[in-house]
Amino acid sequence: MKSQLPLPPPILMLVLLIVAGLLQVIFSVPLPVHLHPALAWIFLVTGFLVSLSGFITFKENRTPVKPGAEPTRLVIGGPYRFTRNPMYLGVLLFSIGVLFALPSPCFLIPPIIYFLIINFWQIPFEETLLRDRFGQSYEDYCQNVRRWL
Repeated sequence: MKSQLPLPPPILMLVLLIVAGLLQVIFSVPLPVHLHPALAWIFLVTGFLVSLSGFITFKENRTPVKPGAEPTRLVIGGPYRFTRNPMYLGVLLFSIGVLFALPSPCFLIPPIIYFLIINFWQIPFEETLLRDRFGQSYEDYCQNVRRWL
């Protein structure tokens, strides 16, 4: 089944960050509070590692990473023990890191839009696929592991 998203999630985030950067150049609005640069690194690195660990876990389990692809295995190990969506969570954390690195209200836009699209459009689509494919096993997993954290 085809993904609901017109772009893969990391590319979607890249587009959102580019748009935010263009808005910042056009409007040049600083964030009214000072954000510590260490926070940027913490979020950037954590986001990258969380997303990468989800990707690697999928590859190790030989199940497709592409959103909307027919799942071949219910992956519940690795980072999937703590969140049902580590790859999406990692991209979201990374975008928050960008906000801390480039303090501008324009960079509030990408994580908010990304969260709304992924949480209310893409994840429900994928959850339907997983319920149809894995039934009660997936329902049990959902009862024990949160969607985000």
